[in-house]
Amino acid sequence: AARRFAGLFRQPFLPTQMTFRMNPSAPLWQTRLPATLRPSEKLAGLLQSPSLTAALRALPCEFSVRLLHLGPADGSLLLDGGGPGKSYFCRDVELCLNGEPVVWARSQCLPSSGYWRQMLDCGNRPLGERLFAESADWQRSPLEFSALEGVPLPSVQNAQLARRSFFQRQNETLGLVECFLPALAGYL
Repeated sequence: AARRFAGLFRQPFLPTQMTFRMNPSAPLWQTRLPATLRPSEKLAGLLQSPSLTAALRALPCEFSVRLLHLGPADGSLLLDGGGPGKSYFCRDVELCLNGEPVVWARSQCLPSSGYWRQMLDCGNRPLGERLFAESADWQRSPLEFSALEGVPLPSVQNAQLARRSFFQRQNETLGLVECFLPALAGYL
């Protein structure tokens, strides 16, 4: 799997099984693509696309969404630092090309957020389709990127790169993280 994903980078990138970050002084999230990965032009374009749904649909493949979870869950390490005891309303999905998962995504909001909970309750329909199709009365933070080097992710296997952003509407926040899986290399 690492070999398939490595083709997207200008230098070989090998995943690690370590449970600590190689450079603990470096921030996990950056507003620019991680320089250590040096992604190809195609991957960089996909990563920086405002709507990942639209970018994946533009590829010559069949796009689909597989709903994994909708409901209460502990917070994600990638959105709020995670940890037990902090409960959110979450939607976990796999974004698939030709039936193969290429992105794992989590959206989470506070259980009391009626607007975002309703927005997340969209079954196998892409959240991006709903977000960008409806009137945008929300504000979005800039995209942030992370090389997931040594970050233990119990819900995601083999993700080496992620992006996240936060949507704000009337003092309610929706966090969204998208983790890119090695299978994506076969479609770019």
